[in-house]
Amino acid sequence: MTQFPDDRGAEMRTLFFESAAELLQALNDDALRLEAHPSDRETVRSIRRSVHTLKGDSAVMGFREMSELAHELEDVLAPEAVSFQGGELAEVVLSAADMFDAMLAAYRGGLEPPNGDPLRSMIWKLGQRGSTTAAPAAPTPRRSGGRWA
Repeated sequence: MTQFPDDRGAEMRTLFFESAAELLQALNDDALRLEAHPSDRETVRSIRRSVHTLKGDSAVMGFREMSELAHELEDVLAPEAVSFQGGELAEVVLSAADMFDAMLAAYRGGLEPPNGDPLRSMIWKLGQRGSTTAAPAAPTPRRSGGRWA
């Protein structure tokens, strides 16, 4: 985990957790909107912005597993993805929001985050459905440590 001076570190953590909670609420709201309107490209863009921010913020805080999962999700969130997987995308985003919420609870408590492999598998399958090129390799299971060494 990145080390900050004590006061600054506590302030950064507080801000991170507040921001992350807002991002997760936005992800849930956007996923529900996408369920109702599966071809809404603007909603996919909004989801991608939230995931991108969560990815960067969690990386800065040293929460590697969350950052990596957010990165993998961001990669399948191209606006054109909605044309062939809007309904499935909403399901994956809802699952991601739940996983990220569980990870945040673990990080807040100083615990190991839950294993992200089930979500990673969902993301990989979603990417496979949208891929028109050669299939990438299956996801590699990762350690559940979730923090920068």
